[in-house]
Amino acid sequence: MKTLPFLIASALVLLSANQSAFGQTDANTKYKGIAIYIDYPDVPASVTPARLDSLINGLAYQEEGAARSFRKYWYEQSRRNIDFTHDIFFYPAPQPSTYYESITWQEGILLWKDALEWIIAQNPNFDWRSLSVTDDRFDKPSKGGLASVMVISSKWGPKGVGASHGPNWTLSNGVKVTTIYGSVLKSPWDTTPVNLFMTLHESAHGIFGFPDTYDTDDGAAHSGGTGFYSLMSGGLPDVEPIGGPFLAQYRWGMTVEPQSGTTTVTLRADGDSMVVLRNPYDPHEYFTIEARKKSNNGNSLFPAALGLLIWHTDSKVFTSNRLSDMTPLKHYRNSIEQADGRFELERSATNRGNIGDLYLPGRSFTPDSKPDTKWWDGRASGINITDIQFSGTDHMRFTISVPEPGIRLPEIPQTEWRLVSAPPSQTGYQGFKAFDGKLSTYYHVPWGNVSPRPHEMVIDLGQEYQINEFYYTANTNTVAPWEGRVADYKVYLSVDGTSWGTPVSSGTFFYTELTQYSLFANSQGRYLKFECINSWLGDGSQADMRTSIAEINLRGSKLPSGIMDSATVGYGLTLYPNPVNDVLNIQTSGLKESVAGIYNLNGKLLINKTIAGSAGIDVSGLPAGFYVAKIKTDAHIEIRKFIKN
Repeated sequence: MKTLPFLIASALVLLSANQSAFGQTDANTKYKGIAIYIDYPDVPASVTPARLDSLINGLAYQEEGAARSFRKYWYEQSRRNIDFTHDIFFYPAPQPSTYYESITWQEGILLWKDALEWIIAQNPNFDWRSLSVTDDRFDKPSKGGLASVMVISSKWGPKGVGASHGPNWTLSNGVKVTTIYGSVLKSPWDTTPVNLFMTLHESAHGIFGFPDTYDTDDGAAHSGGTGFYSLMSGGLPDVEPIGGPFLAQYRWGMTVEPQSGTTTVTLRADGDSMVVLRNPYDPHEYFTIEARKKSNNGNSLFPAALGLLIWHTDSKVFTSNRLSDMTPLKHYRNSIEQADGRFELERSATNRGNIGDLYLPGRSFTPDSKPDTKWWDGRASGINITDIQFSGTDHMRFTISVPEPGIRLPEIPQTEWRLVSAPPSQTGYQGFKAFDGKLSTYYHVPWGNVSPRPHEMVIDLGQEYQINEFYYTANTNTVAPWEGRVADYKVYLSVDGTSWGTPVSSGTFFYTELTQYSLFANSQGRYLKFECINSWLGDGSQADMRTSIAEINLRGSKLPSGIMDSATVGYGLTLYPNPVNDVLNIQTSGLKESVAGIYNLNGKLLINKTIAGSAGIDVSGLPAGFYVAKIKTDAHIEIRKFIKN
């Protein structure tokens, strides 16, 4: 396994002190699966066992339509971390292929189960324990089943072929099959003797849990997805690379994640390194930058000799690339930031990619470019990708600027929280489990409940806080009780638990088990009300009567007790700018003399100044961080928090 210093040298990635690098290469971890060739009596096998073994397990094998074997593809794409081989069996189907074409796919895949049972019966000495099992090394929800069960049909058409399925079988020998995938070596539309694309594409679903990146809709809404830039949307015999977001997901190769400042990076095309730029509030949303070269294996349709691809990933989107609206709620899970700003992959079903998608010398990706570097919720990332240059014949060099991260309030501990009210829950899924710090437990309002919408949960936080971030995590169950994932919502804060005013935040969450966030202006309160207006069903509608909450989290801070010497009463205070660099301007609605005090969060008085009406206070000498301004007259006290940059 290569060490990080070697990786940096070999990949020509130049890092500053403010950058981080993760991942690895050359782990050479051995995995073994099982492959079954279905031989129908009316469509005899078109491949010999030796040839099939070469196509699946060979390392140096090539033939027309197969530039590399199944094993070699994943070995290279995983940056030599995964070495996957398969034990191969041929199974004679009891019925002709036309029979399996006339039934449902649910019935069709039972043939595959029969094949597995046949292997058990015919091969009593086969060591099933030698096959790899899906564990935490695989980023997919189903665990404990065989890691790879590959079915290859001698004919395109039988139901179940060309897809990955999750049957959750337990075989007669106790072995579990949680996922299984089927393909053919040659589809009716293929022009080469074999094409491993379908087998590799379905294995990406079945083994690694990768989603499609093509648009699975038909009709007028159909779009190009990510075209010929990924295995998950391509189709070429030389088989496209898997794509940067998926390398980042499994940390295959070295992932460089600049934290702040300006960095010059040089990437080798199709090499071991890529750049990932994450949303600081949401690690599931990120940009990925990789270099590609047309002459390298899998890039025969890459539209330039050399260029940069920039991806935008939002893992909270649970569909494949069917949502081509490019809005905060309806966008691709994985999209290509097309440098020419024409968005033809989203707007055209026939476009598979062109040179306008690539970042070449003279182009940039900035807050002012089109496309720009905003996050999907419209917030500015402040990221700049500029000075893009060719470096030799197979490297790309560019400059990345990442702004200093904003100062965030700490996470509010849940230990003092108390449930005030919530709709009746299913037995064992009480309201307090929405804030017990455990994602494995959750609050659940069951199917058939009679609680009117919206479902409202009220929580006493134990004391008053200033809050500006709310986080919601839905249940992660794959068995009942499930669903109830909140869609439309409102968040309220109250000082006394009775006066709620207007919501501090509202919107729509995605249908996902991943944690989601809502940001809002600093707001004070001791009581939180989470109003769940409706919930998602798995079909994409918001008609579910259930509500589930695995965790609620907040970020905020309590005001120091040393400055809370009486009830705070507003009297028209304006404090700006906030955040502030040098001079903090304080303006009150009256002309009475006031005393302005600047405190740190430990309650220590740092600056004290008498003002009348308005004044500027020099805070340039204070370290960056959160502070409290307290303005006091004989009759009033007003407290405001501010940030010093």
